Amino acid sequence: MVWDIQPFIGMGSLRFGMSPSAVADLIGAPESTRVRETRLREFRDVDFPILTYDREKLVEIEAFYDVPDVTYQGMAIFDVPGLECLRALETANGGALHDVGVVLFNEIGLTCGRLDEDARGDHSVTAFSRGFWDGKLIDFEPITFLG
Repeated sequence: MVWDIQPFIGMGSLRFGMSPSAVADLIGAPESTRVRETRLREFRDVDFPILTYDREKLVEIEAFYDVPDVTYQGMAIFDVPGLECLRALETANGGALHDVGVVLFNEIGLTCGRLDEDARGDHSVTAFSRGFWDGKLIDFEPITFLG
């Protein structure tokens, strides 16, 4: 399966707002789950993203480097050099924000780690639903990868 990121819409065949049962119909039941207040996180095999629901609606889709075929506008996120990926995302977003190891591209609905650093095992990209990160913007500061 190709996990093409569509800003504020979803990733692959998954769409924000879907219920856990609708997702299970598409990609199978999770291997494990974790519940915290109104949030549910679902974990499947390493070939699948980690999913977060808020009040039974899909709000985040996180793919680590071992999820195959994660793309954004034709770019294979984990197959290009990390700095090149960050530059492309910053350009698409019109800037980038950073806080404690998280790079936020709020205009295109994505977060990621520092893909330009060597800790490949920690590399991930997360697509999120519109408004999901709005309350956290105050904690972030501008960063650029273009210079």
